[in-house]
Parts: sequence; structure tokens; C-alpha cells
Amino acid sequence: MRNALAMLSATVVLAGAVMSGGSAQAASDPDPVPAGGRVVGAVTPSDTTSRVTPPPVPRPKPFKETKPVAATGKPAPPPDFGPEERILAAYHRGELSRDDAVRYGLGAVRSPRSVPAHLRPAGAIRDPQRYLAYLSMLAATASPAAAATIAPDVAAPALAPAAAGYDDCAAEPYDYLGVTYRCRATAGEFLILYNIASGGSPGVPANYNPNGRVQGVQHMLNSLSVAVSEYRKMGYPLPVRADKPWVLVYGVDDIMGFDIVAPFVLPFGLNQQATILVPNGQTDWDYLPRHELFHVMQYQYWDKSDIAVDFVFNYVGSKEFGSMNWWMEATAEWAAHQTYTRYPYVPVPGEEELYARNVYDVLSMPGSALNSWGGLSEGPQYGAFLLPTYLTEQVDPSFVRRTWESVRDHDHLPIEAIRHVAQGYGLNFKDMLLGYHIANYRLAKANAAPAPTVDAWRSYGYTDADTRLWRVNLSALNGTSSDVLGGARPARKSHATPAGTRVEYQDILRKGGAVYHDFRAVKSSGDPACGYCSTLLIDTSKDTNRSTAVIIWSPTGSTGTLAKYPSIQTMLYPDAGGLITVPNFAYPVVATLVSTWTELDIHSADADNSPKTFSTHVESVLPLTGRSCVLRPLSVRSVETTVEPEGTFNRYAASTRDGWTGGDSTYSVKLPDGRIVWLFSDTWMGPLNGDGTRPVSAPLVNNTFVVQSGGTLTTYQGGTAGAPRALMPPSGPGKWYWVGDGHLSGGQLQVVYQEYERFGSGAWDWRFNRNVVANFALSNLRTPVSVRQLPSASGVAWGSALLPASRSGDGYTYVYGVDDSPINKQMRIARVYGSDLATGTWQYHTPWGWTFREQNSRNLLTGIANEYSVTPWGGQFLLLSQDSTQAFSGQINAWTSCSPYGPFTQKTPVYRMPEPGPYGSYWNPNVISYNAHVHAAFSSGDTFIASYNVNSMDTRISPDADHYRDPGIYRPRFFRFTLG
Repeated sequence: MRNALAMLSATVVLAGAVMSGGSAQAASDPDPVPAGGRVVGAVTPSDTTSRVTPPPVPRPKPFKETKPVAATGKPAPPPDFGPEERILAAYHRGELSRDDAVRYGLGAVRSPRSVPAHLRPAGAIRDPQRYLAYLSMLAATASPAAAATIAPDVAAPALAPAAAGYDDCAAEPYDYLGVTYRCRATAGEFLILYNIASGGSPGVPANYNPNGRVQGVQHMLNSLSVAVSEYRKMGYPLPVRADKPWVLVYGVDDIMGFDIVAPFVLPFGLNQQATILVPNGQTDWDYLPRHELFHVMQYQYWDKSDIAVDFVFNYVGSKEFGSMNWWMEATAEWAAHQTYTRYPYVPVPGEEELYARNVYDVLSMPGSALNSWGGLSEGPQYGAFLLPTYLTEQVDPSFVRRTWESVRDHDHLPIEAIRHVAQGYGLNFKDMLLGYHIANYRLAKANAAPAPTVDAWRSYGYTDADTRLWRVNLSALNGTSSDVLGGARPARKSHATPAGTRVEYQDILRKGGAVYHDFRAVKSSGDPACGYCSTLLIDTSKDTNRSTAVIIWSPTGSTGTLAKYPSIQTMLYPDAGGLITVPNFAYPVVATLVSTWTELDIHSADADNSPKTFSTHVESVLPLTGRSCVLRPLSVRSVETTVEPEGTFNRYAASTRDGWTGGDSTYSVKLPDGRIVWLFSDTWMGPLNGDGTRPVSAPLVNNTFVVQSGGTLTTYQGGTAGAPRALMPPSGPGKWYWVGDGHLSGGQLQVVYQEYERFGSGAWDWRFNRNVVANFALSNLRTPVSVRQLPSASGVAWGSALLPASRSGDGYTYVYGVDDSPINKQMRIARVYGSDLATGTWQYHTPWGWTFREQNSRNLLTGIANEYSVTPWGGQFLLLSQDSTQAFSGQINAWTSCSPYGPFTQKTPVYRMPEPGPYGSYWNPNVISYNAHVHAAFSSGDTFIASYNVNSMDTRISPDADHYRDPGIYRPRFFRFTLG
């Protein structure tokens, strides 16, 4: 039974047999699927003849605020600062008030002995910078008296007359966090607390300007003034409060005895606002204030909502800290760079390049999570400025600012904010990741694509002039230095790829990460007829969370007209099955695969700890070398119907007591002793009633053999005569086998079977599962000697036809299959050298050559049926099949080819089956016909014997239903045709 619509009929027939209490085949074949042909299927074919369409180019629309997805962050558990910390632990147990927690916590920072003994830290506190930030946020809602230690007022000193110069150290000393600061410098709305280095005491080096101010402090004040001006022009807020300057404290070297080696910003500090803390020894006088001031800007987005304090508690105290700090550092580096490009004032040469010094941390590990975080003051977040650079270039200069507004307005973590903002521009951030990773590999401005879509590659590059700097920062470093393709660039895997290569690569990625593979064609490897070319097949597998492209170029400085890295000339994308085809792969071509995991996680820790292995199968195949011949004109001279063995089968059905009375598929194999084995799928068993009708209790089994010896037929099935079962028994409940073609192999009969399975109770709840091959000893055709798995990964039902090695002319057995669909079914071809389909190495036909990977196989001819035949004919090959370009077509066509694998041409009508449809010979709309094929054992010269199947979709279980009143419907028809 090979027809999906007839499945409904079969199911009801079976149910009727069970309910009537007959010898129902349900007892022998659990859940069988009876009569019908594979005319209609459920699998949608892939169209490999159509041109692979590149993915849409992300184009932003004018920004429009969209309804946000609810923030997925959950309230964080209390922060853990280690077993030695006692104050906050007591606070979270409810043993201390917030005021006491702030008072004692800050007291421990300044003077641990001022804290009650049972609350004093017993040792080093984990993450002291985060500890202080957490205390500062608690202080934001504590009483002024309790918060005074960390958030006191400090005023700027009165400015001296310009002619008198500056005397920053004339003001009263100021104590903060256990340090006495003897100098205060102010300019505009900024105040710097510092000390002058002298006599072994740390501080700002005593290098004075003529105006009396030390150079380092003057640079920092100038830097803050430039940065705040540019940030405000970019739309970032920093309010001006009377007598409340923004403060930078230079000289915070330790907290509770723990060394502080990098600057950071307290969310709630001096003058009850964000405060920059800088340890001694920091000498990036111009760059550092620009970077840290942007952190001050970022904290402004946490002052505008009622949930700000709780949000920052969570941020400081949980894994959300790293998730937020990733974007804080990435955008702070980006913002510092923007101040230099927008206002090219560089008082300290070289510091304008410091923002990019960590680019290696990102591009040396491209497979890491997009939002990977390496801890305070170090890690890939500092090199992640690439992402805000890319997003603002591709979308809008306001993109980054809008992410911070999304943090403020919607309680988003950065990944959520980025998605939300992209949505506001009509974009899906997931779709932008591939372009981002390609731009990182090129590190160059995008060049134009071929007309008419000249801007199709706009997303594959950067416009920033500093890409040269980024490349310099990758030079001579492990994994990112220059190689044969071109300059320094992200870490990649480089492979010499000669013709005949077959390899699988396993790449471990984290969410949002990418991998790069350079496949290098090898000189003088390939088909000499095309300049030593081959076709490179890159199977990235079908995965909705994987985005992939291949760039074709040649090494910098190579000869020829092919574009040189980093210029793009050709971009290739996966087809519907995930296959990328690189034609004319010949030296010096390099095909670079860029593949990214587009699934993201809002938490950096989870993203970093979410490895997934992606497989990439690479094969370099040689072009097909078809056979040459002069195709004979294909014309049909004559057709004769109702020929033998049709009459033999009808007489047998009428007389058998327990054998075959009808079936479909109808393949045939001639044995060495002259017997013919007929292979059937769903088979009605006898006996028939005396008047030739079929009893409603008649058994139905899913597959049988009928062996013909002269004019005698014998049925081979499983079970017993009284309780027959399928000859090829099911592998488990709810499964069954339908037969494919067969041939002789190693002195045994070898038959292909397709296994189907149920996945529900509905009439349509069944599907193809796998292909197997069974071997039968010629002396005992009732029991298979072995059953072995055949290739099934592509979902193709192999065995629609076989062309044995003894008749193919090249020593290969050709295995034909079908990529099933309701109409326009398509041919697949495979081959095995020799005759053993189970142990031989399978190769699969593609338009580019023979592949060893089933998933790379591609459809060849549209319009064939589920069963057909390919037969030698006068030095060429004849394909015979029912026409599937129309549903329930009665037309049988022939094609010819010089080789067993096509191309099949000269489509010619051979015969129109008269039975199907309301105007067919039965005048019955339920009758269908299907699956024609030639029987080679009965054919010779230009004359062929062929059969086809007839069936009814009458679903009634009744003596007057089609299958019962006229058993002759469901039997093969044979006809003879002669070609001219």
C-alpha cells in the first residue's frame, strides 16, 4: 500500500475486520496500513534546481518604540562575598538594619576595629570592589547619617584668579574611605581629589604645568570636559546640580586590605551621586576619564524609575552583575573612542588607541558567547566595543543610547535591551549576527555587491577608520596573526582541501559565538579538464539557530582576477537543506566558512557555560563524467494490454485457499534456477467467496513474496495459513515494512524495504522511518537471513528501483529513490560498487559529482512516481514511471539517458492507464492507479513487459464496498509495449 489517501481506506478496512471478529490481520500485523499506492505522500521535497536566495539584508526603519518583552531577570539571591564576610550576611538574615549594615560595612572599609568583634571580617572579602558598590547602593536608601561615610558632601574649592595660577593643595584636607586627600582640582562641574606623589607617598606625579597644576590632573579635567560635552551631544544625560560637582577620586588603592588595581565607579558616592575611584599608578590621564565618565552616564539610567535601587541590588549581588558589566565596558570603550573621533583633541598621543587594546580578547576566541564576561577589570568585555560599533554603523548612532533607555524603562538586561531596540528599528538582532561576525573577519569597509543589489553586502564591514588599528593589535599574536590568505584577523581554522577530501569538523560554540574555516584549494588537484577544479560541498546541517555563509576570495597578492581578501566577490549561502555549494574550486581559491550560533542568553554566566557542538561536513567532489552515446529517438510502436502473467495471477487469486488474492508494488526478480520472485507490499490473503467476492474478514498483511515456477504461483508470508503475518516482520509495535525493489547479491536475494511508523491514532498519523535491506537464502525465501540498516538520514525512501551491477555496465549497482510529495515527486540516485547494498560504500548523485554523504544528495528529475524502473535498452537506459506532475494521473511516461544516472530526456507518453477516476473503465471516482515499472526478466530487445497497480479508496467495510465486491480491482495490470 503506497498511497497516503488510500491510507484512510486501509485503516477503516482494518477496523472493520477487527470489529467483525474475522481473522483480522491485526492479530498478525499490529496497526497495518492497507491497500493503496504511493501516489500521494506527506514529505515536502527540497528544490535544488532553484537558485539559492541570499538572506534578506537587514535594513533599519525609522525607530518606533515597540512593546517590550517582559524582562526575564528574576530577583537575585543575596550576594555572597565569601565566608569571611559577616556584616551583609547578618543583614540578609534580618539581624541588622540597613542603616547598621551600611554603617558597619563602611566602617569595616575604613577601620575594621571600629566594627563589633562578631561582625568584623575574619579574612579577605571576596570581590571588594563589588562589595563597596553594593554598600553604596544600600546607602542610597539608608539614613543620611548612616550614608555619610560613603556619600558625604564635598564642595569644589574657590577658583584662584587666572593670573595667580592654581594651588589645588591649599584647601583643607578631605578624608574619604580611609584616605586623606590634600588636593582638590576643579573645572566646570567636575572635582578631582588627589595627592601629590612625594617622599615615597603615592599620588599624581609632581610634573607641573606653568599654571601651577600637575599635568596629570590637568589632563583628567580637560578629558572630562571634552567627554561630557560629546556625550551630551550624543544624547546622554548628566545633570548639573548646584554645589554638587561630579567627583573623581585619585588614590583608592585598597578596600579592607585588598588591593584595587583598576578604576571603577561607585553608583552612590560623593555628593550622593556616581563617583569615579582611581587607584594610584594609573597614568592614562586622557583616556581613562573618558571611559569612566561613561560609566557615570550609565548609572543615570538607573535613577529614573522606582525599581532602580532594587535593580542595582540585583545587578551588584548576582550573576546579572557580569551580564550588565559586559555591556557597560563594551559601550564605555566604544564611547571613549567616539569622543576622539567626534572631537579630535589628543593631548596625550597614543591614548586615543587605548580603547582597542583588548580587541584580541574577543577576536582570538570568536566561539565564545557574544556577551562573554571575564570578571572585574579584565576579560573580553573590553574588546566587545566591536558590537556597539557595528550596531551604530549599521542601524543608527543612537542605537547604544536606546539600549540604556531600554534598561531604564523596561528593567532589561543588555541582551534583552539590544533585541528590543533592534525590534524598534524593524530588525531581528538574531539576523544581524552573521553580518557582525563576517565584518569582524574582514576588518574592512564593505564593498559593493553585484548589481542590482549593490548594497547587499553593506552589513559585512565597518566604516570606522580604526580597523587598521584593530588589525595591528592582532598582529603577531597566537591564532590571529597573518597567514596565506591575508592580514591579521580573528582566530580561524585553515585547511588545505584537495579534491577527494571528505572530513567532518566539530566546533564547540557558546551562544552568539562564531567559527571561521578557511578551505584552501590545492594546486594541481582536481579535474584537469576544468583547470584542476572540483566542487566543494559544505554541509552545515539544517539548524534554525545556526546562520552560515561562505565567502569566496583569494590570498592577498595572488595572481588572477578573483577578488583578494578582504574584498568580497562572491557570497554563498546554504540551500533549504543546509548545503553550500562552491563550484570551480581551484587554486588559489579560498572559501571561508562563517558560521554563528544565533541563540542568545541574557546572562553572561549562562551563555559562557552553554557549549554546543556544531558539525560541518566538507567534501570536495570531482565533476560528473557522463557516458556518451547517440540517443535513439523514443517512440512507441505498439501497446498490448492484459498480457501474462496477469491472467496467471487472476486465476491463482480465484483458486487459492490461503494465498495471495491481491497486492501492490509488484517488483520481480529472476532467480538462477528460473523461478521468478514477485515482491508485494500490502497483500490481501485468501480464500475468496464462491462467487468471487472477498469476505470482510479477509486478512491483510504488509508484505509478501509470490514465487512463480512456470505457471504455478506460491505465496510466501509469515505466520501460519490461518493467521498470516508479513513475510518481513515489523521491528516493533506500530511499525511495518513496505517492499522496494530486489536483486541478487552473493548468491542470495537482497530486497530493499522501507519502514513506516505510526505516531498517533489518526488515519494520517504515520510517516517514513528508515530504509533497510534484507537478505534471503534462495533455498528458504520465507525467513530473512539478515536485516541491515541502509542510509536513511535524508528522508529519502530508497529502493524505488534497482539497476543491478550485472546490467549497469560499470560495476555499480544503482539505487533509485524518491523525494516524496503529493505531486511532482523527484528522483534521487545512489550507487554501490558491486552488488551488496548492506556492506558496500554508498555514493549519492549530485549535479556536481558523486558524494559520500547522503544529506548532500540532490533531486534529479521531477515527475516520477514512488516506484519506477531503469532498464538497459540498446546501449542506453530507459526510465519508465507514472507521471506525478498531476495528482492521480493515469499517464505512464518513458525517458532515456546515456548513463544510469541521467540526465533523463526525451519524455515520451507510453500508455494511459484506463482504470482511474469517475470516467475510467470502472466509472468509479474511488479507483486510482499508480507505480508502473518494467520487468526485465520478461523483456528483451525493444519489447518490454510492464505492470502498474490499481486500487480503490472506498473506505466502507461492507460486502458491497469495492475491495469486497470486486477483489480484482486491487491487482496488478500487465501490458507489453514495443519501442521504435
